[in-house]
Amino acid sequence: MEKEWAKFPRFSREYIDGLESFLDFAYTRGRPQGREILCPCADCRNCVWARRHVVYDHLIATGFLKGYKVWIHHGEEISSTTKSDDDMIDNEDSQDDIYGLLYNTHRNVVEAKGGKEGPNDEARKFYHLINDANQELYPGTILHSLISYNY
Repeated sequence: MEKEWAKFPRFSREYIDGLESFLDFAYTRGRPQGREILCPCADCRNCVWARRHVVYDHLIATGFLKGYKVWIHHGEEISSTTKSDDDMIDNEDSQDDIYGLLYNTHRNVVEAKGGKEGPNDEARKFYHLINDANQELYPGTILHSLISYNY
């Protein structure tokens, strides 16, 4: 998928048209859960399921998650030319992709049930815990997260 539009200012016609194309792509080629997809905005970081209009608003307001260049959660395939040794280096700033791992592990269950309902209440609670684990206790905190003190 062409991504040059993502470099334009978020209120420009180019960005908005590209964003609409991205959402169309994500809902047709990706794996939405009912009417929700993972929100790839800088705040949600592919950790929150949201409806199209919410994802649209978030991507206008905050833009895409920094470094999310191959849209694997939204239908884009990883090609052999995309991978490099630099991608394999473990950086301090890197994030675990627990959502991607869980989805890939349980994809067959979701697809067998039709995958149209979205996460159930128990799964939403679990995703909320994972989201809390990814939230800093306060800006700049590396060792502690919200979950460290809340649970």
